[in-house]
Amino acid sequence: MANEPPNPYAPSEALAHEAANETTEARRKPSRLGAIVLSLLAFPLTGAGFYVLGRQRRLAVWMAIGVSLWTLMVIAVRTRHPMLCVFVLAGMLMAQLWSIADTAFARAGQARGAARAWLVAIAIIVGSRGTARAVKHWLVEGFQMPSGSMVPTLLVGDQMFVKKGSDDVARGDVVVFEFPMDRSTDYVKRVVAVGGDTIEVTRGVVSINGAALDQTPLEGECPEQEEPGWCQLARETNAGRSYTIMRMPGRPAADFPSTTIPEGQLFVMGDNRDNSYDSRKWGAVPLDHIKGKATVIYLSKDAKARVRFSRVGRGVD
Repeated sequence: MANEPPNPYAPSEALAHEAANETTEARRKPSRLGAIVLSLLAFPLTGAGFYVLGRQRRLAVWMAIGVSLWTLMVIAVRTRHPMLCVFVLAGMLMAQLWSIADTAFARAGQARGAARAWLVAIAIIVGSRGTARAVKHWLVEGFQMPSGSMVPTLLVGDQMFVKKGSDDVARGDVVVFEFPMDRSTDYVKRVVAVGGDTIEVTRGVVSINGAALDQTPLEGECPEQEEPGWCQLARETNAGRSYTIMRMPGRPAADFPSTTIPEGQLFVMGDNRDNSYDSRKWGAVPLDHIKGKATVIYLSKDAKARVRFSRVGRGVD
């Protein structure tokens, strides 16, 4: 037994070592599925999956594209450039899809250690979510119009971006705010009077500090609304700002007596003047309830979920 000849078919030591190395390399091959999942979860940071693939340069390029698009979108919303906002949103969607396709087919680089890869992937996801929350809290937030109280300016199903902040809110602005009776609910109305103003509404005509706001009748059909019926459109001017309002002469809203608005509060009304639950019913809105000003309609769908393309990219007057 001790002098048994070696097995000529047994692998050599060199071949066995090479096979072991190949097995180790196979085990350390980057997870392409993991890279794609990371790209999806890390949105808006495009191309995050390239970290898993070990492609540092491509990762840097895609993230730079994603951050640039987000920055441009915030600028477009806050500076009231509606069409630029729509183009940037389309670019963001295309960049996300393209980066995922690139992640799916790009050549993999050097694999990461499993523990480190998981930690960094989690950090990227948390960082992207934190960035999105920060943008939503401080800069730009999206809202959807739930009712017909702002017809004709905003229709049910309009989705708009809001410039966050209340420092520069003035008469004529369309604002999103926390409903004073239930701060967990957001409302959208137009600012008609500010702190120190005296407001009165008589037969549908608003007076500020004793001067009636000019209302110029408009020709045209009634816009889409929750309850069809005969209406009158008018162009109202307040503090140099002009916007369109709608009246329902057959069922006018009650008059509102002369009232002085306390400092630090806003009196808001819907542009659908005879079908709006607003400050005439529940009082003024404190400034610290204001979330921001509506600036851009980026999408609009009717009751049948059909896109109203004519409204996409409109500024909110």
